[in-house]
Amino acid sequence: MLTLTFMTVLSKKNISKNFKLIHFITVLCLLFSSCKKDPSIIGLSLQDDADIINGQTIDTITIKAYTFREDSLSTDERSLSLLGSYTDPVFGFVNASFVTQMKLASSNVSFGSSPVADSIVVYLDYKSFYGDTTIVQNIKIYEIEKSIYLDSTYYSNLNMAPYIPNQKIIGTISFLPRPNDSCLAIKLSDAFAQHIISASSTDLTNNDNFIKFFKGFYFEAQPVASNGAILYFNLLSRKSKVTLYYKNSEGSKKYDFVFNNTCARINLFSHDYTNSSIHSINDSTANDSLLYLHAMSGLNVKIKFPYIKEYAKQNLLAFVKAELIIPVHNDAFSNTYKAPLKLLLAALKSDGTYEFLPDYFVNTTYFGGQGNSGLTEYRFNISRYLQQLAYTNKQDFGIVLFVSDNRVSANRVIIKGPTAQNKMRVSLTYLKP
Repeated sequence: MLTLTFMTVLSKKNISKNFKLIHFITVLCLLFSSCKKDPSIIGLSLQDDADIINGQTIDTITIKAYTFREDSLSTDERSLSLLGSYTDPVFGFVNASFVTQMKLASSNVSFGSSPVADSIVVYLDYKSFYGDTTIVQNIKIYEIEKSIYLDSTYYSNLNMAPYIPNQKIIGTISFLPRPNDSCLAIKLSDAFAQHIISASSTDLTNNDNFIKFFKGFYFEAQPVASNGAILYFNLLSRKSKVTLYYKNSEGSKKYDFVFNNTCARINLFSHDYTNSSIHSINDSTANDSLLYLHAMSGLNVKIKFPYIKEYAKQNLLAFVKAELIIPVHNDAFSNTYKAPLKLLLAALKSDGTYEFLPDYFVNTTYFGGQGNSGLTEYRFNISRYLQQLAYTNKQDFGIVLFVSDNRVSANRVIIKGPTAQNKMRVSLTYLKP
């Protein structure tokens, strides 16, 4: 479970110090045993390469890296709701489903005198997609029978069995995704429409009462045999709603129920690598030539620098710049299942949780992680992190590489590991006294 702890390592005052002054002070400290080097401020300049004095660059730092499977992610109340499935020969089967409440648009709702339901339709606003939209997707919609709560934390591997004990299916749809359309419209059962219109005046007084009457929907994507896609829907858009069409003594009417930011929502993800070409990965002793990243609580990569403290013993003055360079390996399915635009790095702590690297707090441009224009390479500036590892007692529990926005995207990518040609490497520029 990903828990990122924001930890400010350097003050703005330290970052803005003049590099030459830092260099001069550091040399004086080296001359006097009473002076102690503080690697959190030396050699971590934001200067252009042209300004570096007597910098030397190497790319021979030893890296150990392997792919591992993520357990789960917290996925409640995210900006997008993901739905669909695909089967990738390399990455196996992946499924995205979601749960959501719906709410009254106002309090004290009335359907008038002698209301009779005509139909009820769910509209989901397309935001984007990932994968092959030429494959039909099959969706089942259930009424959940156990409440979900806005102030609770839910994870991507939530067991839905207790929420649908009676398997109340209130709608199904088989459709060819058309993400350029405005919305996906799903007609629910007439019985469900009648159930909603039969709500009592107490049930319709306010949303506290209404969500006890109707606890929410579970949209479950069914497996596809090959290819397929994950669709991204924006439930917070005004286009996303549930419309009840009905008649009363005054004639034909309609009422729009809403999805909004007071609705509890949960993204649910599952992966099956059994029949994939990477079914045996997850070996922490490996140092692989190819590494695999998969969003939606799929696959991450752990990286360590086992001999970085040896550089402090070589009388290096400071690490001026250390770039982690991550080349992409394209496979036969890369055009359909595209690499993510951005990756993210976090440092592991002793308890297995995560914290951001000190370099992250400088700014996003400095830290990096964006793919280049052709998505053939990613780069991170990890100068401050490596400086800490080399010159302090900080232990190397490793850093973890994963797909950015992995709770609301389905991207995957194969990257080149430390033993590949054109391998993952660190380009280190350093100063010597």
